[in-house]
Parts: sequence; C-alpha cells; structure tokens
Amino acid sequence: MPMALRAGFAEVDITPEPGVERAGSLRRRIVEAILDPVFAQVLVLESNGTRIGFVSLDLLSIRWSQVDQIRTAAGSLGIPKTNLMVAATHTHSAPAAVSAGDTKRDQRYIEFMLERVAKALREATSSLAPARIAAASCTEGRVSFIRRCIMKDGSVQTHPPAMSPEIRCAEGVIDPELGVLCVKNAEDDVLGFVVNFACHPNHPLRGECISADYPGQLSLALKRAFGDRCVTVFLNGAFGNAHYRNPLDAEYVPDMTRMGNVLADDVRGLLPQMEFADSVSLEAKTTTLKLPLRDIDGPYGLSAKHPQMLGSSDESEKKRIYENAVRKLREKKKEKDYALAEVQALTIGRDTAFVGIPAEYFAELGLRIKMQSQLTCTYVVGAANGMVGYVPTRHAFERGGYETTVSMWSKLAPEAGDMLAEAALDLLGRNPRRTRRIAGGE
Repeated sequence: MPMALRAGFAEVDITPEPGVERAGSLRRRIVEAILDPVFAQVLVLESNGTRIGFVSLDLLSIRWSQVDQIRTAAGSLGIPKTNLMVAATHTHSAPAAVSAGDTKRDQRYIEFMLERVAKALREATSSLAPARIAAASCTEGRVSFIRRCIMKDGSVQTHPPAMSPEIRCAEGVIDPELGVLCVKNAEDDVLGFVVNFACHPNHPLRGECISADYPGQLSLALKRAFGDRCVTVFLNGAFGNAHYRNPLDAEYVPDMTRMGNVLADDVRGLLPQMEFADSVSLEAKTTTLKLPLRDIDGPYGLSAKHPQMLGSSDESEKKRIYENAVRKLREKKKEKDYALAEVQALTIGRDTAFVGIPAEYFAELGLRIKMQSQLTCTYVVGAANGMVGYVPTRHAFERGGYETTVSMWSKLAPEAGDMLAEAALDLLGRNPRRTRRIAGGE
C-alpha cells in the first residue's frame, strides 16, 4: 500500500551576466541585456521509500553529460539517477549551455548553472514535508499553432508568410492539452505546480536579451495568484512543429506575457475539479535506444526534394552554417552511425505519467503516445534528458521544410519518431482499444 506523500519544491536563479553567447540562433549572438531572469525549478516527491524528481531549466536544451552531472548530485540525496527527469523549457533567449551552428556553449556558465541546480536539489530535498497531490488537464487552442504549412506545390514551408496565397493548409495538428500536477501542503496551501504544454518559446525580443519567455510569464502569473513561494516546474511537450505564430492569421499578434497569463488562467480554472490524494505510489522506468542517423546523401538528406534552410537572412551565411553542420554530421557518422536517446517514464499514482523524450518531437508523435497509453493522464515532455534534435513524423520527410533538412539538429532517420513512441509505450503499457493513427502521423 502506498504511504503518505512528501513533497519539496525549490527555485534558483540561473541568469548569466551580459556578455555570454545566447542560444536559440544558428548565428553567434552576444547577450546585451537581461529582459527577465531565467531559473531552475525543482520538485522532489517521496512515497513509500521511493523518491522521484523533476528539474526544469530555462535553457534551449541540455546535453546528456550535463544531465548526468545533475543526476549524480541528486543521487547523493537519495534520488536514483533513473528517477530524475531533467528538461529544458527550450526558450530561445537563453545562455548558451549547448552549441548549435555558430553558437558555442559557454563552459563557465555551464559550471555555474550546474552548481545552482545542485543547490536547488538540496533545498527541495531538505524541504520534503507531507503533501497532497492531484492531476488534471484542459484544452487550450488559442496560443499554439502548427508552423509548417503544405503549399500548393506539395512542399512544406516552415514559417511561411502569414496568409500567403500559396498556403494550402497546415500540415498537422497541435496537441492542445494543458496538463497540470498541483501539490498542496497539509494546510491546503498550494506549494507549486508541474505544467505541461507544447509550444516553442521564442517570442521576438528587442536586442540580444535573456528571457524565460512564456514559461517565465506563466510562473510569474501563478506567483501573483498563489504567493511568491509558489514554484512552477514547466515541462514543454511535443513542441517540434508547434509555435506561437499563426501562419493562417495575419492579424494574430503573439505576446509572451499574454500567453503566460492565458496558461495561468487555465491552471487556476482546473483547481476546483481536482481530487487531491496524500497517498500515491511513485515509479520510474527508463530505456535507452540507438536511433539511426540519416543517410546524408540519400533522398531525405542532401537529395531531398524540398529542403529549407533557416537561421539567417544572409543566404551565403546560411549556406555556410549548413555546410559546416553537414560536415560535422559526416564526422559523427564515421565514429558511430547512431545517436543514443533515453526514454523515461515517471509514474505518479495509478493513472498519471510524464514521459521524457530527448528531442524536438512532433505533436502527432506525442499524441500517438498519449492515445495508446494505458494511463489516462499521460504527458509527453520534450527536450528531456538530453537532445537529439528534431524528430518529425515519417510523412514530414516527404514534404520537406526546415525541421527535416539534414544538419546536426536534424540528423536522424525517418523511423526515429516511431522508435521513440514504441519505447515510450513499452514503458507505459498499451491500451489496445485506442487508435494508432493520428492526423497523418504513423
């Protein structure tokens, strides 16, 4: 029988000083100002002698080696490595903890960040106290959109001009589910939340700024509602093809503060229907896959029909960045023809699970996991426990677009998405009555 639940939250500032490189662009950019701070948020849960934890970082992504260091710190606190999920929110206005294109990771910043995360883990573990927990979700379709459109020539363009007459339709569907885990203390006060929603956080900013983007605004809005000590652990979903811009509405004006407030209102609206429990079981499972790298010169590589290079308005610079990326990929394939990827499932109670996928995973693939899972509340977490790059559906490779154009950030074979989904369902267990095909996905 599950025993009384204990929970502990912590939040630490991981904002750098101006002068570091900024992630989120293939071009080298230097941070000039701090628009709003970036944080690491931690939740540790304990029940019946088992501890699991969530770490959310306001970063573009995180390398596996950094995940391993964070997990080592957690291990000394009674949290086994396999029981800790470490996820980046994927904000594109983050300090460079990873390299991409001309952007080089900043080792001094990484060391600072890792030290601060270890501190947060210690604080969360030392604050473990009796708690009650509940999960619920709602539908939110007003702030996230499919950024890939099928054009009249049969190709796909990522971020086409809004309402272009060449657009035939959006290629896929978003995952509109907003999943919420709420934790209260014994006095019925809200301690914090885990919020799961799928959308790229890269709202346009003036200048080279650091910002937590809409996940940061969501956190601020929930602090206003529940007090400054309320911690929001934001876990992005299958966001690979989901974006704040709406290519089918030229009048839609994206705003990260509005988006954060909309999501916060959704969270608050779920509270009255939540049924809290103080005794739940906790479980962690992981598996590691060898995902095949793409044939660089094949039909989904340099011979693709509809490639699309993004990242710069300068065509020569863009070509140089992609040529360098392909060269690095060739070198990588000489060493090994696969990328390692851990799939993780953290289960809370009988019907709630968070599934970590180390990728910019497409919405249709995330929906497949949700719809086939035997657990009612299954939440897919992208950019979790490392990053293997974009993982589109098989159909997306036929139509092209930015996310499928061969590079270091789009390097896997078309079957990788289904391999990750199958691995996740192996961990979760399948509901045989649920459909397999989702809106053109495999």
